[in-house]
Amino acid sequence: MFFDFSSAFNTIQALLLRDKLLRMGVEPGLVTWITEYLTEWPQFVRLGDLTSEAVVSSIGAPQGTVLSPVLFTLYTTDFSYNSETCHMQKFSDNTAIVGCIRDGQEREYRCLVEDFVGWCQTNQLQLNTTKTKEMVVDFRRTAPPLVPVTIDGENVETVCTYKYLGVHLDNKMDWSTNSDALYKKGQSRLYFLRRLRSFNVCNRLLLMFYQSVMASVLFYAVVCWGGSTRKRDNGRLDRLVRKAGSVVGMELESLTTIAERRTLSRLHSILNNDRHPLHTIIINQRQTPVPLLQDRQAAEVICPQGHTTV
Repeated sequence: MFFDFSSAFNTIQALLLRDKLLRMGVEPGLVTWITEYLTEWPQFVRLGDLTSEAVVSSIGAPQGTVLSPVLFTLYTTDFSYNSETCHMQKFSDNTAIVGCIRDGQEREYRCLVEDFVGWCQTNQLQLNTTKTKEMVVDFRRTAPPLVPVTIDGENVETVCTYKYLGVHLDNKMDWSTNSDALYKKGQSRLYFLRRLRSFNVCNRLLLMFYQSVMASVLFYAVVCWGGSTRKRDNGRLDRLVRKAGSVVGMELESLTTIAERRTLSRLHSILNNDRHPLHTIIINQRQTPVPLLQDRQAAEVICPQGHTTV
């Protein structure tokens, strides 16, 4: 379930945040400074040459500042959950609950949703039920009818796709929706790359444009989806890369190459960080076969002690 807050940063309560920070052990002087920063701060609207009267507010954090997402993260950090079947994932004001439901046992998942909704009410955070969505991944041929989750008397809509942190997720887990979106974005950026070449821009600047504008979009979060896309989608994205390479004047790395390199780099960083949530899980794979790892290089990272992969 993907939760949406109504004006998340605008609902931070300065006094509640102060108490939370003190419980975290934050230096009292810094807590006082943050509280003063969020208390009686002026705001106004400017449209052209017209400016509205200033209004003093003691609720929320000023929009557009680097500090606002940090303060919201600290404001919500006292609610977390992680078990074998349910997990809460938070990034600033983007919150999602992931539940693994077997044999229709939904109680833990639904209780977690209810607890989070109640916590939001206690902390004066308003959820936008209309934009809060639920996505169910079920590979059974005949899935039973779903009982909708209710928040504040409204049923949460169940969707087939959802864009989370810039990545399009779908309930088939084939990443087709995400691949379609990347292909369209890549085409538009390839057009601008060709336009630059028509102005006789040097290859070095063309490569810089490709890496910063086109490749950054095509390979965004490739560690998540790079090894699971369909052959057709891989082919389309690789064709874009080859076309860009012909414009730049050099051979560019393919989707598969970049996905493997970044995945291995991420895997190494997890293995070297014993505090990472996946560290123990990956280490335990050394004691069991790893049938899902078809890439021998990746298998050797997880099983460096001579264990056989199937």
